[in-house]
Amino acid sequence: MSDTATRQRPSGPATSLPARANAGSARGTQRWTTAVDGLKLRQLRRQHGLSQERLADRAGISLTTMARLERQHRSPCRTYTLARLAVALGEPIASISFVSPPMS
Repeated sequence: MSDTATRQRPSGPATSLPARANAGSARGTQRWTTAVDGLKLRQLRRQHGLSQERLADRAGISLTTMARLERQHRSPCRTYTLARLAVALGEPIASISFVSPPMS
């Protein structure tokens, strides 16, 4: 066996690796999620004159995911999906992310 075959991976925080690189890891890798305001997403998509299919294609996500995100008022979403949608719409991320109402 060569030296490279006997080396072990260095231990350390998972945050030192890119999020997508360990997304499929079975060692409890954290997935970064947020919430999308589905009503606002639909409104912006329509303002830009895009169909769900066209926006999904521009953002590089599936049509099923696009429909699911719009269907719910507060829909869970991966942060990189949210970013891709914002870029495809030409809007800031904050414009489609769900912001809970302030507690009084």
